[in-house]
Amino acid sequence: MAPHPYLLALALVAGSAQVQAATPAPDWRALAQGDLQFAIDTIRSSHAGAVAGQADVTAPLAADARNGMQEAAAAASESDYLRTLMRFVSGFGDPHTSVNLQLKTRAWTGIMLDRVGGEFRVVWSEPGWAQPLPPVNAVAQSCNGVWIGTYLKTNVAPFSNRSLEYASSLSVHARQVMFDLGLGWTPSHCTFTLPDGSRRSYTLPLQPVDGDAGTQHLAQVQKQTGVKARPVGIEKLAAGMHWVGMPDFNGATSGAAYEKLYPQLAALRKDGWIVFDLRGNGGGDSSWGSRALAALYGSAYAEKLGGTAVYGKQLIATPATVALYRDYVSKPEYAASRDAMARALARLEAAMEAGKPMAELFGSSEAEAAARKAAVPRHPGRLRVAAVINRSCFSSCMAFLQHIRALDDAVVLGEATIGYSPYGEINRFALPSGRGALGIPSALYLSTQATREPFAPDIAYPGNMGDDAALMKWVQATLRKR
Repeated sequence: MAPHPYLLALALVAGSAQVQAATPAPDWRALAQGDLQFAIDTIRSSHAGAVAGQADVTAPLAADARNGMQEAAAAASESDYLRTLMRFVSGFGDPHTSVNLQLKTRAWTGIMLDRVGGEFRVVWSEPGWAQPLPPVNAVAQSCNGVWIGTYLKTNVAPFSNRSLEYASSLSVHARQVMFDLGLGWTPSHCTFTLPDGSRRSYTLPLQPVDGDAGTQHLAQVQKQTGVKARPVGIEKLAAGMHWVGMPDFNGATSGAAYEKLYPQLAALRKDGWIVFDLRGNGGGDSSWGSRALAALYGSAYAEKLGGTAVYGKQLIATPATVALYRDYVSKPEYAASRDAMARALARLEAAMEAGKPMAELFGSSEAEAAARKAAVPRHPGRLRVAAVINRSCFSSCMAFLQHIRALDDAVVLGEATIGYSPYGEINRFALPSGRGALGIPSALYLSTQATREPFAPDIAYPGNMGDDAALMKWVQATLRKR
């Protein structure tokens, strides 16, 4: 049988590699201990939640620091080093607190799993693989001798910021487990129930992913399960119903498209439905969403909506945060928020000069926030808003969703998000080893939404969130009944 073209490309890359001169092995124990101690100290001093005494940060910091230093002392390999750092940071359960260790897919088993209903199914099986593989729709039963769900919980979940209580977490972990990232979580063999009802065990030796051919091919495979909103813009869904793509709130990449969007939204102020597609929107600058509501309902009304969810904001008063805000003020993609950021910068500098650990930008009580929400009048006109969310709506996407939910007749559809994080505005700190960087939030938002609470849709979508045509047809039919 002719070799698979993907494997042939890998072999050619490997065969053309030059032999490297031997270099001394790194002292993984020293690297792990040094980087972990730096991470502990930096989070303690530079995480908004830690400085403010928030239990969701201080408790895992205390526990993970003890356990992590013991693990670091036993590090004997690169995998040990990576696992130590990843486990420590993942213990906070918040993607706003992160470590970038440049993890790349090093090898692959040839299959990809996903959670479909209550089962873990094969959603991709590489044709022409050197080893026999289970077919698509085969159901994984066990890996390395334990049930697949337990395997994911013990071997993948400790290194992921997606806590297991979220409905989508096991699906995300299942998609990751068959790819080697240097963390040693890939199983060597699994047993599957095949589509004909029979059972079969498969060995799953890893094949290296190397060079452009392998990387590009694997990116296409992994894209099969990715879900992203439609591009920034408006599509007519039906008479009196428009679909608005909002795949991100990144002004650097989408700012020009959003600037074109707002006048188009303003022309739709009469009646009908506006459906904001927020699938895969991991955040950025929430003002891109707020300005959409201003285009529909006017700036004064949008400002009332914006004052209903977050009732306080504080920033770490450190040179790193000052530098972050100076960078914000200088960038054209933050032009719409420049005045507010300049005011925040002034408060930061004043707090530093006064020796205060945090600068308060604004603040009130939760009761006052509830009163503001109750006082928001019914929006003008008959125009109604809906939002489509999925597991990847996070950070400022969630902030925008809070504004939408302040509308008394808004409808949220789709699937539950991961938990709400009251943090944001990330500072970067390079690890002493030079092997990566920490991402630590400098801002704390006081909100009526509970920390780590997922946003659940009013109406759950029963199908594949990535099937645009089916989803849009369902949304149209569902909103017609509201």
